[in-house]
Amino acid sequence: MTNLRLRIPRKLIITHLIVLLVITASCSNGESSGGVSETPSEEKVQAGQPRDLGKASDVASEKAVSDAGGYIMSIEAGDHLGETATVRGHVKDYQYHDGKKGKPTVILFDQEGAVERGSSISDMETPDTFTVVVMRKDKPKFPPHYARLYRGKYLCVTGMIEDYDGRPSMIIADPADIVVGC
Repeated sequence: MTNLRLRIPRKLIITHLIVLLVITASCSNGESSGGVSETPSEEKVQAGQPRDLGKASDVASEKAVSDAGGYIMSIEAGDHLGETATVRGHVKDYQYHDGKKGKPTVILFDQEGAVERGSSISDMETPDTFTVVVMRKDKPKFPPHYARLYRGKYLCVTGMIEDYDGRPSMIIADPADIVVGC
């Protein structure tokens, strides 16, 4: 009998193991794989949609998925200054800065899991972990009211991570570098 040795890429094995762990963890929390599940707050959550990361186990699951998926969570972007990468995070708000050079629109990401839903702390009090900056000269490339459309959504943004006003940021000139709902 011939000894056959299969070579399966390590990254593929790790990705599959992480997916199995996430599925197992969600099933042990009372969730089913049938689409909609009940959360403790009686709130409907679609399977495959971003989850509230208020629990440490959910944050750990998100980190495992980010490691396999090739993106950096917004809270970790400061550790990757000078690198070109994809950063994923939740958009808290946006600001227009007419008085600054380049008159940028700044899209603010919040710290995932910092405040649970239903908390008395307002969204504006959660710390900004990351910003996306779009200069005025590049705004015509984007859809109308793009910053408002991003509020409350998860974005994956690809580009060079740099320091802008003391925060880890990306200056984006092309809307193709932003993926909504990733």
